[in-house]
Parts: sequence; C-alpha cells; structure tokens
Amino acid sequence: MTTDTKLKKVYDESVMTGLFNGAKDAHMEVFIWKLVGGSKYLANVKIEAVRKTRKDLCVVPAPGYEKQVQELMGSQEFIDFYIPESALLFRCKIRQTEAPVRYYVCYPEFTAQVERRKEFRLNVHDSAEVKVGFSKSTIDPRPMTQVFTKTCFDVSAGGFSFLVSRMESKFFKIHDPIRNIDVKIGDRKAKVNAEIALIKEIEPDQTNGLTYKVWRVCCRFSQIDHLTEKHIQRFILERIKDDLHVING
Repeated sequence: MTTDTKLKKVYDESVMTGLFNGAKDAHMEVFIWKLVGGSKYLANVKIEAVRKTRKDLCVVPAPGYEKQVQELMGSQEFIDFYIPESALLFRCKIRQTEAPVRYYVCYPEFTAQVERRKEFRLNVHDSAEVKVGFSKSTIDPRPMTQVFTKTCFDVSAGGFSFLVSRMESKFFKIHDPIRNIDVKIGDRKAKVNAEIALIKEIEPDQTNGLTYKVWRVCCRFSQIDHLTEKHIQRFILERIKDDLHVING
C-alpha cells in the first residue's frame, strides 16, 4: 500500500502556532504514535493549550486512552503527531509529563502538511481491504441496471475509486450520483452516498500489471457518517507508518 500525497514543510513558528491553535479550537482528533520493531503503537490525545511564548503544546489523553498515552509519552524522548482533519504531521520533543493527566511537548522543528488535498489517499488495490457494493443504472444504449461489487483502487476520508472494464464503463458518467453504497473498510461496514468526480482511462503497462485497458472511476462522498469518516482516517494511519517518516527526512 502507498499514499498518493505531496507534503510541504512549514518552519515558520507563527504559522505553526496558527495551525496548532486551529486544531485546539476545533477540538480536532489528534494521534500520537511510535514504531517499535516494526510494530506501531498509537493513542488519541487533545491539544489543551498552545503556549506560544514557551514554544510548547499541552496535550491531554482522550477519554479511555490514559494508559496508552502514558506508556507512549513515558518511554521515549520524542513523540510523533498526526492530525487527520488538517493533514498535519510533526515530531516533538517531550518536555514535561504530569502523567496521567497532561503532557508538555516542545514546538517541532517543522510541520509537514499535505498539499492540494485534505486527506491522505491510500492505494489499496493490492490488498482487497476496502470494497464497495451498489447497483447502477444506465439508459444508454438501453435501460439497464447492474449490481457491482468492486475492490477499491484507493481510498481517503473524502472518497474512493475503483476500476471498471470497457463493458462496465457505460454505466458511469461524471457527476452521476451513486446511492446506498455498501462499503467495507477493514472490519467496518457502512452505508454511504457518493458522486462520480472523475473517470480516467488507464492503459496497461509494466508498472500496473494490467493486461487490458480499464477505466478508473473516482468518487467523492456526498453523504458519510462521522464515525465512518473517522474510521477511514484511522484505517489509513494504521497503514502508512513508513510514509509518515517523511517528517523526519
């Protein structure tokens, strides 16, 4: 699995302060995490305070994560952060702990933020972990309805894409709505609505392993519940730990 992202680094402390305050004021979900022997451990926290003059952040565990946060904060000098809603990544030095209530971390040297799109987009075509099922109708060349079950090509908190054959492509047009989609993301099932945002022709080549031309149907969610959106963000984070090391490069 890979992420389709372009990251920019922000070194300006005033800009970083604005980003941190924005996350605090909006009560955004924040992940802290670390890698140990190839395994990843993570927990949820909230930014309680941004102390610009001291150049540090005060974070508190999200309810139910007190033990995990204490273990993560107490076993290392630095801690990695990821804020899905603002697509923000950074690494902080741990300054002070008042376990298990709150923790203080220094401003990072820089933050890394996704350009052009808000969410990480994870390629999942080789894993079959994300699937969608729905019925779709067309009137060209004649009225027809077909049931589709597709393994997604990629997924983000904003949408997904899948591949269709030449015969199937006649069912799909840009701006078409797709309603009552059964989506399975890891171990979670949900119902969503989407709209087709883009359709791309993909020719076979040595990198994609295709044997014939296909069409990639790119959809954006038009209706998705908050818990499913959060599940997608967590699902992606669980699988991009190697890519996140860009913040240290």
